[in-house]
Amino acid sequence: MKCWICGAENAATREHLAKASDLKVLFGKPSQAKPLFFNASDQPSRPRRRNVKVGSLKSDTLKFAHRICLGCNSKRTQPYDYAWEHCSGELRGAVPRLLGAGSFRANWLFPHDTRRCMRRVHLYFVKLFGCLVVEGDIPIDVAPLAKALVEEQPYPHIYLAFGHLPLPVVAAGGSDVHTAELNGQVAFASWFYHVGDLAVNVMYALPGEQREGLKVAWHPSMGAQRLRFSRFGD
Repeated sequence: MKCWICGAENAATREHLAKASDLKVLFGKPSQAKPLFFNASDQPSRPRRRNVKVGSLKSDTLKFAHRICLGCNSKRTQPYDYAWEHCSGELRGAVPRLLGAGSFRANWLFPHDTRRCMRRVHLYFVKLFGCLVVEGDIPIDVAPLAKALVEEQPYPHIYLAFGHLPLPVVAAGGSDVHTAELNGQVAFASWFYHVGDLAVNVMYALPGEQREGLKVAWHPSMGAQRLRFSRFGD
């Protein structure tokens, strides 16, 4: 199996559907005696699953079915993972304040090297979105996403919106990917990643798209001054 990021033939590792650090902060270390419960909708690569017991954060149940190479899953994309881990922790700890303010400064999250760190947060979600495209056989070319990851440069069509999305249960993971096509190609896609009540709306949008969610979204090309923090679902 080829790694979709670099094309290497020895793709032998699997990316977590939800970051392991996000799972750990919400659920600790699950065991066979105190398992997590995994739920997923139908996908081409796997059937719908409900309340599957998971006794370890290393379980393949919590990972994408396709594989990427060890180099891409570690050295190449670890800076992106670490950037999101830090961002996730800071935002979760400040949700009530952020809801009141309606926005936050990127240099509060990352006082040093702010632009590069925020670009890496963006690239973490470029990686996850690319995994979703491959996993779901979504008609989007992943080669430009892979190029962005390899070169550590922003991908022009991925936007992020941060905010609060209350859930009926404590959960971490992602929604289904909802797409809109124009002339046979995906012109817009929307996907929510959530850690407890913290949510990131990841949007893929070709030039000219005027979707409502894009009004509060951020892209590295916009700079890293003040970002909106929304009340999703209101």
